[in-house]
Amino acid sequence: MPLKIEVYTEVWTTIGYLNPGDRPGSISDNKPNGSRDIYLFECSEDGSSSAIYRSGLGLDSEISVIREVITDFSKLEIVKTLKKDEEPYVMRVKTDKSLVERKLRFTHE
Repeated sequence: MPLKIEVYTEVWTTIGYLNPGDRPGSISDNKPNGSRDIYLFECSEDGSSSAIYRSGLGLDSEISVIREVITDFSKLEIVKTLKKDEEPYVMRVKTDKSLVERKLRFTHE
């Protein structure tokens, strides 16, 4: 079962999927106070669940289609664990590429 990632821009639009065993995805969130969180999300190896993590202490950079995240993975905070048929998880982030905050939705299918 994959993890579906969507963005809201008038309607929900699918922007990607993570399948079991895929490398985790990531997105940054620039806070109004100047701080920055990095969110990592993944589908479990066996496809039974997906998880979203937050790191308040980390670095990330993006060049073209390559994104590098450096963080202490032992200190990641679990934001949400998702399973099939559970309600999607919705969050708001303001990325480096966006002038406004965006809504993201994660669904474990």
